[in-house]
Amino acid sequence: MSASQAALAATLLARQPGPGAMTIQILPDSLANQIAAGEVVERPASVVKELVENAIDAGATRIAIEVEGAGKESITVRDNGCGMNPDDARLALARHATSKISQPEDLVSIRTLGFRGEALPSIASVAKVRLTTCHAEGQAGTEVTVEGGQAAVIKETACPKGTTLEVRQLFFNTPARHKFLRRDQTEAGYITQVVQQQALAHPGIQFSLSHNGRTVINTLPTDQVLYRIAELFGSELTRELLRVEKEEGRYRIEGFISSPILTRSKRDDQFSFINHRHIRDKVILSATQKGYSHLLPRGQHPVLFLYFTMDPDLLDVNVHPAKAEVRFAYQSEVYRFVMEAIQEALAGNEKSGLPEQKPLAPSESAGQSAVPHVANGASAETYASVPRPNLEHAPAGPPPRYQQTHSFQEMGQALQSFYGKGGGHDSVQPGRLPPEIDLFRTKPRAVSDMIYSDFEPLGQLNNSFIVMQGRRGVLVVDQHIAHERVLYERFKKAAMERKVEIQNLLFPLAIEFAPAEAQALVEELPELAKLGLEMEAFGTNGFLLRSVPAILKSHDHEAVVREIAAALARDEAQHSLQDKYDDVIIMMSCRNAIKVNHPMELDQIKKLLHDLEMTEMPYTCPHGRPIALLFDIEDILKQFHRK
Repeated sequence: MSASQAALAATLLARQPGPGAMTIQILPDSLANQIAAGEVVERPASVVKELVENAIDAGATRIAIEVEGAGKESITVRDNGCGMNPDDARLALARHATSKISQPEDLVSIRTLGFRGEALPSIASVAKVRLTTCHAEGQAGTEVTVEGGQAAVIKETACPKGTTLEVRQLFFNTPARHKFLRRDQTEAGYITQVVQQQALAHPGIQFSLSHNGRTVINTLPTDQVLYRIAELFGSELTRELLRVEKEEGRYRIEGFISSPILTRSKRDDQFSFINHRHIRDKVILSATQKGYSHLLPRGQHPVLFLYFTMDPDLLDVNVHPAKAEVRFAYQSEVYRFVMEAIQEALAGNEKSGLPEQKPLAPSESAGQSAVPHVANGASAETYASVPRPNLEHAPAGPPPRYQQTHSFQEMGQALQSFYGKGGGHDSVQPGRLPPEIDLFRTKPRAVSDMIYSDFEPLGQLNNSFIVMQGRRGVLVVDQHIAHERVLYERFKKAAMERKVEIQNLLFPLAIEFAPAEAQALVEELPELAKLGLEMEAFGTNGFLLRSVPAILKSHDHEAVVREIAAALARDEAQHSLQDKYDDVIIMMSCRNAIKVNHPMELDQIKKLLHDLEMTEMPYTCPHGRPIALLFDIEDILKQFHRK
């Protein structure tokens, strides 16, 4: 052994604990439960999920959830289920005590939502919990109180049949866990999502959720899934849903999917359930996306409400502590089955047919007459001479993103095949982008030091790109994102100075939202008003839209507001509240910018380039994409062997 090796060995030995320095010992129950709570109780929404699942397993037909301070202060779940006798109530807060399984074989045939006996003791170890329960009407109930996993206090009490669980001061004895919770709006949004998922999974159960005294969700029991969807998301959504139904061997699927004209930029409105358990599974999500094939623009996702039925022994739900994931015994079979079910539903093109429901209030289409009003007497400059595409009859829901897909031409052919020629959806026929070509066998470079006035515009390429020539070569400008940059900076400046030009609607537009989106909107109404979007709450999850920014006056107002609500409700760890408002401004600018396949006169091109050069960031769009690409004259000369 060399001297260096000997020194290293001596160092490692010196770091090893000596005899008796560390001994193995059994953790006390209170500490073991706190460790388990780290797996089961991640945030207030985790508590709500576990308590609601217990209520469902108890056979409840009414479940009421009351939340204060986004669940950080208190969570109360009441049900009218079977309740518990005194002995069961005492054991309910003991670790690994459950009535749902008793032997290893039970793990392969689980039909309940809970089964480990970990949830209640884990919650009780990091909060102050009071359980009140009664097994039968007319009998005395039982009250069990536990604080931070300490010894339970049990006494007799009077209460109706069923169970009530109150969880207060979550993470009061683990301040490090409390510190990592998000702001109240985000945590409340997670809770709403959990209740929404359970309400969709169990339409026969009446659910109610209130936050700080405000009703967020209030459903009626029904045997029709479509009515539950309408309760939670509004009847407008259900009119664009297609029915899915397929049975093959060991699998059955039914539910609803959106037609290709109704898409989302995120997967927030995709719900899948297996044996009434909400799950997020990559196999199912991938199969549904494949089922739509080229019908969707890149980056867009369909709306899904899919309900699977299969034997419990064909899947493993004991994969994740929160039971949010499953593992299929025959993964490839499930993938093919789901993909074919989606394709058959799209081919059938049969709308769900929910009967008309009474609207929140009389409203006119977004494109109807409005009374213009300019705040503070200011007026925003517009490209009056540039004709705008007619979006008056655009469908509700986010429009296609103007990004290159597999091929816009290919997608257009697929959509045409889906709807048939001459259909009533002309406004969503995608444009055609120029084919990809490796110009001069050299890649152009994005510019970050260019003065646009040094180049002379020659015209347009495919009515989508501005072509310019100059001493340094050929410059190609994306007209859509160039205009988007101009509008973004102009609108952001107007918002900061409270000089946004607004358009008052002649008739308020009534819009229903999903509970999480409605909750996000309620908290941000004052800020949205600064952007020209004046709304007021109307009913549980409805709003009346009274004004919009003038730049959106010819757009589908409902689609715009829905996209904004989705952005505000969406949780993105890297996004501050200011980032979300910036996203709203970007979205508005993108919607109003000149589109691809839009012809422009030379003077309009020059005006756009002049305005672009006056911006603070003239080289990238608000999303970060390059606005212009330079084909350098030196590279061109080399390719023609001129140099």
